[in-house]
Amino acid sequence: MHIYLVRHGQTLENSKGHMQGTIDTVLNKKGIEEAKELREKLKNKEIDVCFSSPLIRALQTAFIIVGDRCLILKDNRLRERNLGYLEGESKDLYAMDKYWDTKLNSNDNHIEPINDVYKRVEDFINYLKENYEDKNVLIVSHSAVVRCFHNFLTGTIAKPDDFKIDNCYLEEFDIKK
Repeated sequence: MHIYLVRHGQTLENSKGHMQGTIDTVLNKKGIEEAKELREKLKNKEIDVCFSSPLIRALQTAFIIVGDRCLILKDNRLRERNLGYLEGESKDLYAMDKYWDTKLNSNDNHIEPINDVYKRVEDFINYLKENYEDKNVLIVSHSAVVRCFHNFLTGTIAKPDDFKIDNCYLEEFDIKK
């Protein structure tokens, strides 16, 4: 299986440095352009199926990238991490070391524990292995989920400070069953 892993395009909230979590927001003009650029980059790649977070910003990105080339399936396991009381707030209030510490697994401020996000990602990867073994799969999601995919598939523990996942970030993986 070949996976194209994508973060959604930019939203107004991204441009302002506000955390969105599960708040449903739309792409801004720049986000639409980013998705169109990614569509051009992937236009000659075979994509058998696209899975997207059910949040609008991810769905918009998926539709721009694949249009009617393939089926787009929404999956709740791909939704962004719930940021509890910090949703809509400045990123400056988010203690990355605390909320990405898998041993601490904090849910202060009603933030979804990071191990729960990893469980969702692992469950989704296992689902893909069982059902899409020989397919080319596009996944459109969000920064925390994309980072969990990256960490799970590379066997690393990269925290948000280790590398940046920009809007319309693309990473590719070949997965064996």
